[in-house]
Amino acid sequence: MAFQRGQLTEAAKVESQHFRPIGHLADHELRTSLQRRISSRQLECLWWVQFGKSATDIGAILGISPRTVENHLFRACEVLGVKTRIQAVIRLRSVGLLGDEAP
Repeated sequence: MAFQRGQLTEAAKVESQHFRPIGHLADHELRTSLQRRISSRQLECLWWVQFGKSATDIGAILGISPRTVENHLFRACEVLGVKTRIQAVIRLRSVGLLGDEAP
């Protein structure tokens, strides 16, 4: 099937409206999406990360093992589409899901 001039552009516009990458979501859409996908425990762990706490420290504070903390942080990074816990903190702070007060 051959497209005529303009048809491909119109098809691309329609597709882009339905399949927008995370970077193109409005702040409120991104915040709502992340709130649904990230757990309260993941948020709690990342809250402590922003103050420089290690997995061992966070585990002692929350009463869970450091390995469990690492799992929460790993899953949070997956949800947020980042590679490091610092990037995760920055992403959450930028959309207003993480602040200076405990979640």
